[in-house]
Amino acid sequence: MKKLALIILLLPIIQVFGQKDTLRKFTDYSFIIQDTPSQLFTMRQVNQSYLSGYRLFAKGLYTVSKNDIVADLLQIGIQSLFFLPFTHEEGHRSILTANNIGSISQPYFNKYGAAYVKGVTDQTLQDLRDTDLPTYIRLHSGGLESDYMLTKRMETIGSFEKDDFKYYKWEYWFRKLGILQYYVTGLLGFEIDLEEEDNELERDVVGYDTYGAARHLYRPDMDFYRYTKYKDLTSDEKKYVHRMGYRSLLNLLNPLMIGKGNFKAGENISYNIGMGYTMAPFGDFIDENIWIKYKDFNIHGYARQFQNRNNWFHGFGLSLIDLKLHNRIYSNISGHFWNQPDDYDFNTNESFSGGAVDMDLRYFFFNNRGSWLKGFSFDLGMIYKTEGFLPEELYFEENLGLRIGTTIRL
Repeated sequence: MKKLALIILLLPIIQVFGQKDTLRKFTDYSFIIQDTPSQLFTMRQVNQSYLSGYRLFAKGLYTVSKNDIVADLLQIGIQSLFFLPFTHEEGHRSILTANNIGSISQPYFNKYGAAYVKGVTDQTLQDLRDTDLPTYIRLHSGGLESDYMLTKRMETIGSFEKDDFKYYKWEYWFRKLGILQYYVTGLLGFEIDLEEEDNELERDVVGYDTYGAARHLYRPDMDFYRYTKYKDLTSDEKKYVHRMGYRSLLNLLNPLMIGKGNFKAGENISYNIGMGYTMAPFGDFIDENIWIKYKDFNIHGYARQFQNRNNWFHGFGLSLIDLKLHNRIYSNISGHFWNQPDDYDFNTNESFSGGAVDMDLRYFFFNNRGSWLKGFSFDLGMIYKTEGFLPEELYFEENLGLRIGTTIRL
């Protein structure tokens, strides 16, 4: 059965390799083979490779089915039942793996309708909370962090017209819906109907992400248990959950929600703008994004406002996407700056500043024989960061990371 399921999933992708894209010169699909830390898999590695694979899969579905309605329905079912919980749970699991804590990802809904990361003892989790609270809070928010960064990747693809919206629309819409589901249900006082399993190794590592994060931010020293219910929250914690719920609606403010990737501002220039929101290890943050395409230059900039309990901190970043350095060499170059609370503390008004430089080089080997495969590349990436929280980057401390991968050009 497992082999049959794998064949069903791979068949649409195989079909793509015989097709020509008549709407653009080429489409790139990038995969990370090895990232830092070297334990499999990092959040960035899963997100980038998954999204490329999904786009290939969706394109193949439309080719195989010859009927868009059938392809849409298949995507809706597979996306909601398998793909979305898979990457969300991998976001949680990657936080544990980066901190040398073994775990098991069970990303498919069990009899209670829940997907888990499990296999961790209560004592291990309590020790993490008591010795490294920011990482413990990020263990709660890691799934939503992964979801959020996937939507930003798709918004970049749409803004720079790197692929047809048709091939990732259901992934984008369901990912946005998944993010809102976690945050907005807190506004309604949604009560989780789960009891902690008798076997601690069968329990989800954090329970309901937003409730657990809120409780531990406000009361990190209280008696330890995993599954936080709405009724367990204090009035201040409920207000914080409501704050997250209202702010999460900012994720709807992007024209890609209605399939509009960008706006023309002249013959050679287009742009897109949008906002976003998700949790941080010390609170939450809001993004304002702008994407500008001028001739062959793709520029993405963002301003970011972090907040802990009551205090605001700032950040910003600028990226050049698919910069052509030579006929065979392309690059992505990003710079980030942040001001964040000292020790990632939820209550302090003291702060520190830091930043990161992230870049990759892709050297292409082209096929000039008119084949379906236009080329493929060897990709080498590097990131240097100072101390600080950067979404998808698993280390808080100063770090130099390397990664290798490949890009398929069709």
